Amino acid sequence: MQSMIRRNLLAIGLGALAFAATPAWAQDNYPSKPIRVVVPYTPGGVSDTVTRLVMQKLSDRLKTPVIVDNQGGANGQIGSAMVARSAPDGYTLLVVVAGHAINPSLYAKMTYAPLTDLRGVSEFGAIPLLMVSSAALPPKDLKEFVAWAKANPTQATFASSGTGSGAQLSAELFAQTAGVAMTHIPYKGMAPALPDLFSGQVAMAFDSVQTMMPQVRSGKLRALAMTSARRWPAAPEVPTMAEQGYPSLTGGSWIGLLAPAKVPGDIVRKLSSEMQKVIDAPDVHAKLIEYGIDPVGGTPEQFDAFIQSEARRWADVVKKANIRLE
Repeated sequence: MQSMIRRNLLAIGLGALAFAATPAWAQDNYPSKPIRVVVPYTPGGVSDTVTRLVMQKLSDRLKTPVIVDNQGGANGQIGSAMVARSAPDGYTLLVVVAGHAINPSLYAKMTYAPLTDLRGVSEFGAIPLLMVSSAALPPKDLKEFVAWAKANPTQATFASSGTGSGAQLSAELFAQTAGVAMTHIPYKGMAPALPDLFSGQVAMAFDSVQTMMPQVRSGKLRALAMTSARRWPAAPEVPTMAEQGYPSLTGGSWIGLLAPAKVPGDIVRKLSSEMQKVIDAPDVHAKLIEYGIDPVGGTPEQFDAFIQSEARRWADVVKKANIRLE
């Protein structure tokens, strides 16, 4: 799994974190009132569910209320801008997914700068995606799908949950890497796309293992590859992209905690240290895996570096696919 690749890199940083000199006032006085954690998406999704699980555990550790506040809209920009402009005192935080690093490439104008107005606290985990194709079409594995798509360009289509979504960009990256010309068919969410995938009107899609594996096991879809670094526990029969010759397609989405850029470093380090303990707790670790999330954790500096690398990665995909949103 992806966390095993990163854990060696995390070890040094976590050791430094443990011995970092933290001013006594922050340890003694923070937090002294409830913490607000903004989720810039509507309630009920995986990001919301996971945030509520993790923040309850963080609240227990900090011995102060941690209030989750959904502020959805504009692909996460409304809630994110609100946190970016908030007082940098550690009492207003933000949970983001991969779209946080993608938005600067998609939107010509934004009311805040995602990569400089906010700083990393802790990555909860990586969210690998499952590539599926319609069982109504001939390809039975990834190699066959690539050959079929090249031979049938008018039928080589992929569904996504909307223009600019992680599902679209993962499929665009696959098409670019495999050298296949594919047509994007956006839907308002992945659920409306499923009937067209079942019938073969749309050939392929990327989405979470929880969403797609039940449809695979019912025989309506075929699982072609996981974007995880190792085979996923809930779908061990599905080979990874790397196993099938596409190591650059390892990745997917992710979820983590940010703070306004000017929050003092000692507060950020304290939050990150407590978050690591939450993520490492056996019950939370198991629950994250159940939700399709590979637990990561790590230092603020490691999360910032990862976000910057993700921004560069997806900017290239967006440019090649010529995707722009207003």
